[in-house]
Amino acid sequence: MPYKRSSRQRSFSCLLLIVLFFTFFSACSGSNQTDDSSSAPTPVRVIPVTRGDIDNYTLYTGIVKPEKQVPVVSAISGLVSASYFEVGDRVKKGDLLFTVKSDEIEDSIRILEEQLKAAEANIALAETGVEAAMGSGFEAQKLQYESALKSAEYNYVFAKKLLDSSTLLYEAKKISVFEYDKIKNQFEQAQNALETARNSYELYIDSVSKDTAKSASDQLNQARAAYDALKMQLDSAKKKLDYTKVTSPIDGIIAGKEIITGSLISNTMVPYVIIDMDTVQIAISVTEQVINKIKKGDMLEISIPAAGHQPFRGEVRTVSPAPDGKTLTYNVLIDVPNEENTIKPGMTAKVRILTEQRKNTILVPLNSVLSDNYGKFVFIIKNDIAEKRAVDTGIIKDDMVEILGGIETGELLVIKGQQFLKHNSAVTIAGEGLE
Repeated sequence: MPYKRSSRQRSFSCLLLIVLFFTFFSACSGSNQTDDSSSAPTPVRVIPVTRGDIDNYTLYTGIVKPEKQVPVVSAISGLVSASYFEVGDRVKKGDLLFTVKSDEIEDSIRILEEQLKAAEANIALAETGVEAAMGSGFEAQKLQYESALKSAEYNYVFAKKLLDSSTLLYEAKKISVFEYDKIKNQFEQAQNALETARNSYELYIDSVSKDTAKSASDQLNQARAAYDALKMQLDSAKKKLDYTKVTSPIDGIIAGKEIITGSLISNTMVPYVIIDMDTVQIAISVTEQVINKIKKGDMLEISIPAAGHQPFRGEVRTVSPAPDGKTLTYNVLIDVPNEENTIKPGMTAKVRILTEQRKNTILVPLNSVLSDNYGKFVFIIKNDIAEKRAVDTGIIKDDMVEILGGIETGELLVIKGQQFLKHNSAVTIAGEGLE
């Protein structure tokens, strides 16, 4: 056994020496090859410099929310007698969501309707009283006073004429004092009788008849007021009865439900929440560099990974004219059609906003551009010689970059092997065009 271990150790040592020898030989051989290749032309792949279009998008993240979210409440308190929809159900505007027990309200309506009928009868009775106060009895009495007044006026006129003629006769001493005084006394009686008849007529017209009519009118007004008060109570009760049937205010989907049949409800509770998901909204906050590049009505591309791989299109609904005081960014609201309801509230959305775009500009592969301490550069081949050209770059998109200056259309650009080149290096073109 010791002999075997010693043999294995010697064998392993020999094998290690052989490996080291070939490794050293290979390194020396490789060094010689490198030195030889440094003087040989470097093989490169080239493409002609061309023009094209390029753009740049900025991604903003937002959270999906429903366009409309309506909490449904009950205007009255009471026991829930029935509910008809569950979470996830689709409803139309006007659909009955739930009902509140209405027995007491219906009893109150029946009582008020009976009281209203009695009030109508009281109005009819009061109207009859007004007609009676201003009817035939009033006219007959009025005619009597008018007849007495006319008779007194006639007697007064006759007595006045007799007095006037008697005065002339008395002054002419054609009649005695006794006769004149008698005629004068008759005139005074006729005058007093006229005044009494006139006062009686006016008293009846101005006082007695007015009091009677006023009393009848007051009773009619009271009857009508009582009717109006009952009518208001009845209308209020019927309106309250309508409140026992709670309907959906919008088309949408039930997003929340907090009641069951038999539970007590109040006007401070939110038994249902309904959302409209046919259109959803995404709110994003953009910087000052981007805000002037979008406007209301612009169509934007939106990706929502949880809703599918295909991008969505959204329309800018509002653009805030002023930044948020805390974040100093501008709020933008975007409407996204969602007819199939694949987009759900709370999902994360990525909004692409075009921030830069160039038409007919020089474009080169991104990996053809190198850099050093002095800046960015590329290699252009002329007469099998590599020329190092400093360049300015612009928009970068995917594997292409815009060149703002330094090269021209049609020149041959090195796209492979440029890492091994120096200015004025000799090259051989091993291929042309993108692989």
